[in-house]
Amino acid sequence: MSAQDAAPVPQGPDPVTNATGTERFSWTRPSPWLRGYLVRNFPLRKLLSDHEPAYVSSILYTMGVLTLAALICAVISGAILALGGVSFWHTNSFGAFMNSTHFWSVQFMFLFMAVHFITNFFTMGWRGGRGWTWITGVIAFILSILTSFTGFLMMTNWDSQWIGQQAKDAFNALGIGAIWNVMNAGQQFTMHVVFTAALLLFVVSVHIALIRRRGVAPPPGAEDLEVPEDEPGHPAEVS
Repeated sequence: MSAQDAAPVPQGPDPVTNATGTERFSWTRPSPWLRGYLVRNFPLRKLLSDHEPAYVSSILYTMGVLTLAALICAVISGAILALGGVSFWHTNSFGAFMNSTHFWSVQFMFLFMAVHFITNFFTMGWRGGRGWTWITGVIAFILSILTSFTGFLMMTNWDSQWIGQQAKDAFNALGIGAIWNVMNAGQQFTMHVVFTAALLLFVVSVHIALIRRRGVAPPPGAEDLEVPEDEPGHPAEVS
């Protein structure tokens, strides 16, 4: 039996939470159970990894982090626009600059996301127990489309008016026109800034956490290049 096939050496208590990872759920002691769950599934050596497999050096593996960077730019510029109000980008040069920054951040986000999505589809990125990572990525893609749709509805110009009028009949046909009024700029502002954006950020956070938990999916046929979860002599495990 090789050293890699041997059972992992049991780890001591986590130095921060003092949890061993064997805690079970209890109605009277929920905190130890939560600490144990986090230690088992999201240890610091995974969340702050200093050792990645060689195949992540490919430019295709940077599309995910480029999507995240574009999303961060969109969120920051969108927060500034929201603080300025619905007419901020029409009457202020800085507001117009932030509006352009927000617009192009979203365009780049969808470009990088499309490449990331297609790459992971053809390389079967759901392999190795990464099914939920794939599912949350698909949900994030759908929520991104919904979020961008509410953004187009609240541009407060002739384009947004035309988009709202065209979408009104479709939403009425779906039976949700009385609840989701696409002609109401105030409601779309709330949907875009609070509801859909919050859902998107939550799903993206779960997606990133699952990536750190399972690691980056290797190309087909290169599974042996993955970094083992309990690699002997790992630099992060050396005390």
